[in-house]
Amino acid sequence: NLASATQDITVDSVAIRILDKSELGVGNTIQVVAYKLGAVCVGGSLLWIGEAMGHSYMWSLFSSLYVISVSLVLSLGLIPPKQREDKEENSSFLSIIRNNLGQILRVKNTSWMITFLLFYKLCERGEAVFPIYLVDKKIPLQRLAFWNGIVRSTASISGSAFSGSLLSKYRWSPKSVLVLFSSLRVFALTLQTFIISAWGKEAVNLEALDQVASSDFVLFYVSVLSLCFGNFCAGALTTAAFTAMMNLSQEAPASVRSTHYSLLATVEVLGKLAFATVAGMFIDSIGLVAMFAVFSCLAVATLPILYFMPEMSQPKKSE
Repeated sequence: NLASATQDITVDSVAIRILDKSELGVGNTIQVVAYKLGAVCVGGSLLWIGEAMGHSYMWSLFSSLYVISVSLVLSLGLIPPKQREDKEENSSFLSIIRNNLGQILRVKNTSWMITFLLFYKLCERGEAVFPIYLVDKKIPLQRLAFWNGIVRSTASISGSAFSGSLLSKYRWSPKSVLVLFSSLRVFALTLQTFIISAWGKEAVNLEALDQVASSDFVLFYVSVLSLCFGNFCAGALTTAAFTAMMNLSQEAPASVRSTHYSLLATVEVLGKLAFATVAGMFIDSIGLVAMFAVFSCLAVATLPILYFMPEMSQPKKSE
């Protein structure tokens, strides 16, 4: 996990150095969509190989993919060796960190971005909790795997691609995309809150799931719709947020540009995981309906933060 996290931030740092502002939307779209496709397709394929041919073949193939990746990175030579200044060599490790952190925090709008990144994904914990609710409703796992796995992942990838199109082709600002999909996300979470309240905790009637006129049929497919719509919005928000982060990091001094982005990426992960550690405890304490009402309120509370988002410099559209 440590190596994976380091790799993620390093890839983003490379993107900051090699992409122009006009390419950030496309670059982030490719990166986010390729990451999600790799997680779904390659991960699923490796599991199939493990079941069909044995785990030794699976791990050997998995290792070979990393060897190929390392070879490609070494052959590209994207980043030249870092040239350190004499005074940096004579400085202590702690003083270098202190100086870099001071330069990072002096970059205009960094404080606002950190606040936003810590907050904007708190409500998305509902995406992980809602499928568990459907499992507790005794929805058949095969049916749930199709809708919650393949279809939901497709919706998330589609959202990322659509957001990238708005950013790159139609020249929407990251703020416009973030405001739009943060607003739409409120609808998805509110709908899920209503479904949990109306459907209750009792197990579904399996025969009724195939009867179009039954309440179980209607509520199940409305649940699927809310999950897919919520993940479409989440995918769009991720691409727009990372584009805004890269936009801001490119305003930092060249010597701390990668470090600036690494800090933002770390804060984004922290914001995503912070609520996950206590969400289960809150659900046990106040109940699922109340917890989803909290998720909905957190989604609404993101909008005032975005109102104060500074407009960042936009690349001019090429003739």
